[in-house]
Amino acid sequence: MRRDAMRILVIDARVVTPDRDGGSLRMLRLLTILKGLGCHVAFAPDFPRSFPPFSDSLDRDEARLRDAGIDLPLGPAAPTVEAHLEADGRRYDVVLMTGVHVASKYLGRVRRHAPGAVVVFDTIDLHFLREYRAARLTGQVRRLQFALKVKRVELAVARAADVTLVVSERERELLGREDPAIRVSVIPNIHDVAASVPPFASRAGLLYLGAFTFDPNADAVTWFVRDILPSVRARLPGIRFTIAGADPTDEVKALAGDEVTVTGYVPDLAPLFAAHRVFVAPLRYGAGIKGKLLSSMAEGLPAVVSPIAVEGIAATPGQDVLVAGHGTDWAGHIARVHEDEAVWTRLSDNGQALVRRHYSTEVVEHLVVGLLQDIAVGSMRPAPGACAEGRA
Repeated sequence: MRRDAMRILVIDARVVTPDRDGGSLRMLRLLTILKGLGCHVAFAPDFPRSFPPFSDSLDRDEARLRDAGIDLPLGPAAPTVEAHLEADGRRYDVVLMTGVHVASKYLGRVRRHAPGAVVVFDTIDLHFLREYRAARLTGQVRRLQFALKVKRVELAVARAADVTLVVSERERELLGREDPAIRVSVIPNIHDVAASVPPFASRAGLLYLGAFTFDPNADAVTWFVRDILPSVRARLPGIRFTIAGADPTDEVKALAGDEVTVTGYVPDLAPLFAAHRVFVAPLRYGAGIKGKLLSSMAEGLPAVVSPIAVEGIAATPGQDVLVAGHGTDWAGHIARVHEDEAVWTRLSDNGQALVRRHYSTEVVEHLVVGLLQDIAVGSMRPAPGACAEGRA
């Protein structure tokens, strides 16, 4: 099988919204890479009409995929993923499913209707790890029980798939400790650096970016405004904090005040990155790697982050970012970057260099080519009878 003749079906939860969340941005860029390599790429969402709040932009989001050359096969003749698999599943060489909830739902059906396809499970991030950390933070027994259930299903899907994708070497190692037999490849987030970076003197204030349909983002900004920002203001009186991102919750909206701005959805983020002097990422739980931090680095905006926020990213603390742990002075780190142009410039330059080395389109395309070559030469074969029907 030639790589450029591959027919690839991607099954996702909904039509991607790359202007609203980092997972969608990664997926669109991955689809674009696959298409650019000569593959025929089809995209089938579990919810064809999406769901609020994403359904409001569905026509625009579908048009974006079509403009990228991605086929959208669901329609009157095949209104659901399963109907499409029944009709055309045998045509596909590869079926890639994203996230444990989608993959656990469809893996068995893919094996039935596309028996010759290599099955790829794209974790996006390890959901069980994120849920376990949320349970530990909140102390909720039910959330811990849910995390354990997700872990059971996620590992079952990874074992049943022909290859599992993670976004970092750290998550590859974690899966390897859970089960060395799971075949894992790393396909990280994809970012290209800004061609120019506005100077230190033209900037001021702090920025956070997140999709607030994702719980860790709401927790992060609420904690930061309540527990960290007062000490920052003691060092930097009058400093402004901008919270940007789609679909802020009522709790997040309530944080707005004289020196805190909650923007909601912003169609073009470049001016925000260009106007602020420090990006903050005070995440207290999560998994995978954080597209918000890589976006900041790509735009040349230095960051002060929690250990969770930088986890899995090939960054050196103090050189590429400043990391504020539980015993570290967030305010001191922020004041240092905000007020010292030499520190700011070093972090800005190093952050962009890191993105070029590890997360650029060129670098990730090389990883994708390697994955497709393994598939093309038959080193990844469907496991006969393998099936994972459980739901998280």
